[in-house]
Amino acid sequence: MNRTICIFTAMFCFFIGCNAQKEGTDSIQAHELEEVVVKAQLQHTSATGTTYIPTSRQKNSAQSAMDLLKVMGIPQIRVNPIDEKVTDNFGGDVGIYINYLQASKEEMDGLRTADVRKVEYLEFPTDPRFRGQYKVINIVVREYVYGGYTKLAANENFLLGLSSHVNVFSKFTYKRMTYDLYLGASNRSDSHDGSSTKGIYSLLKDGKPFIVNRIETLEGSKFKQNQYPITFRATYSSDKIQIRNTLGFQHLANPCIYRKGTLDYIPETVGGGDNTFERNNPQRKNSCSYTGSYFFVLPKNFSFDVSPVFNYTHTDDFTEYSARNSTPILRQAREDAYNFRIDGYLRKSIGQKHSLMLGANGGQWSNNLHYTGTNVYNDKFSNGFAACLVGYNFQIPKIAVNCDAGFAWENSYINGQKKDDRYPFAHINLRYSLNNKNMFSAYFQYASNTAGITEKTTDILQENELMYISGNPDLKNSRHMTVNLAYTWLPSNSFGMSAYGRFFGLYDRMFQTYTHYNDGLALLRNWVNDGDYLSGVVGMAFSWKPLNGKLQLYANPEMGFHKITGTCPLDYNPFQLSIRVAYYINQFYFQGLYETPQKSLSLNTNTIYHKSNYYSLTAGWSDLDWNIRLSVYNFLNKGWENSTSEFKTTLYSEASTNYGNNYHPRINISVTYTFGYGKKVQRGNEVGEQSGAASAILK
Repeated sequence: MNRTICIFTAMFCFFIGCNAQKEGTDSIQAHELEEVVVKAQLQHTSATGTTYIPTSRQKNSAQSAMDLLKVMGIPQIRVNPIDEKVTDNFGGDVGIYINYLQASKEEMDGLRTADVRKVEYLEFPTDPRFRGQYKVINIVVREYVYGGYTKLAANENFLLGLSSHVNVFSKFTYKRMTYDLYLGASNRSDSHDGSSTKGIYSLLKDGKPFIVNRIETLEGSKFKQNQYPITFRATYSSDKIQIRNTLGFQHLANPCIYRKGTLDYIPETVGGGDNTFERNNPQRKNSCSYTGSYFFVLPKNFSFDVSPVFNYTHTDDFTEYSARNSTPILRQAREDAYNFRIDGYLRKSIGQKHSLMLGANGGQWSNNLHYTGTNVYNDKFSNGFAACLVGYNFQIPKIAVNCDAGFAWENSYINGQKKDDRYPFAHINLRYSLNNKNMFSAYFQYASNTAGITEKTTDILQENELMYISGNPDLKNSRHMTVNLAYTWLPSNSFGMSAYGRFFGLYDRMFQTYTHYNDGLALLRNWVNDGDYLSGVVGMAFSWKPLNGKLQLYANPEMGFHKITGTCPLDYNPFQLSIRVAYYINQFYFQGLYETPQKSLSLNTNTIYHKSNYYSLTAGWSDLDWNIRLSVYNFLNKGWENSTSEFKTTLYSEASTNYGNNYHPRINISVTYTFGYGKKVQRGNEVGEQSGAASAILK
């Protein structure tokens, strides 16, 4: 900035001097110049997307890319403070990219935020490298020619029992190749995990209805978990080709998930009185995965990309439930689960305004399950799919229109029973930008919710003395429609706002219901198609940075409207509020967070969840390579209650108090240190742990 001012001043003086000579003056008069201040525009929007330039204070205080998104307070997105999942204001998924390459949540932990140049929020991006993602955060970081770096991170929680996480990221770049290695270890052990539940059963005795209250009160628990992921990735990148291959392995073991307590029945004659229960569910999973990404720029403005994915998981899961005066329930589950998927897209740009897309994808999820113990089953599940779609994009500086439509086919196989489903789907997105400070967007979607193998299983497993669980192989997929409206206003560097509204309709929804079983002496939990789920949301998100950015404030109030029809109608209208604040003093930073109790309604079970309030205070110090932070969470909360939940159906109602350590007072210390090597270093887009195939074991 000082250099700019000096050049401007010299040019001004030269201009004055030239004019004086032209006028025949013999002397140059002195002119007092006012201070010239040049301010960069740190946020602006258009029909193509919104760009944010993080300040040096924000980058230095953030320990990861996810942390940076939090402190930036981008009004169009949310970052969950517990699981750090990024969504838009409507709760929809947002793809995270670093330098146009997709990154996982764990990969973002290794980013050196000082290298970040800008953050882009894009809706329906036309750049083929985003591979059809509807909403994207693209973090642009400084690129280097060759070299590498290693980042060490340690995170320890106190007052919760054992809760620690350490990881190592290492990156090395040579010419067009980049190699990433990720190693992690997480260990957790606590004694406050589980639920106390009151279930009201409408049963039959001698053909006549009678009510049983089953009250399960948690009195003790023990939870242990050890997780060890390792991932290796190789990336080749040039102007016209990007190729990436990722291999991952993960060992996840829960040697102990133990709960005990008292078990009461009303009337007492049902359970014999003076009951206790014990439940243990140790499990072990070994997963491996492969993810490929191949992108090519072709002649005549064509591009092509294909992305294959394969995941495999082997699971050993043992459940033992016992209660006094009843027969123990034992269930040993051994599962081999795998899935593969391949996506391919061909795109053609027509001038500067138009582009066309032709896409196809297909894959299959498969589970081979073996149950032994109280119930014995040998199951084979599979769900295959194939789809094709066409898309069109129109884009000028103030207007962008993106749309695609296609047709999908699904085939489910459940222990010899087959079922096909065919349906169309469509997406339309319209954005209008009056100038670089205002942007309006509208979005429409019609698609389908697919029933999983858990909902379609034919097995019948015993859960407790009065409850059995199963699925419905004849369950149909549910269609849904979504309409979103949003307006973004960025009048200055210090203020940003996004107002939004949504309608979501799920029709002939998949609903968890209950029927009489065992001559009416127990209930069977099952699935049917019943009723519609209609939901609306209105809200606003504000971001304000006074005092030249030293103070930052963010607030997001939201009101929800939910209505369920069918055999169990329900209306629920929750309000919630999230507030963040940050203050910077040289290399020190201070942060605060408060969220009112989060409330939600499950669209498939009619369950209303009411979580505890959540808040924290943080103090930290950082320089270029070190970031040291001390945080205190929920310091005024008492006990270990996470949330409450309740639902009512015709034959069964349930109210639960759920316990855990997410909302308990705790102290957290986290430290990151990054060191580089080589003449030039590329930092960003680090590889993270990979997940395996989804399990079908009934819970």
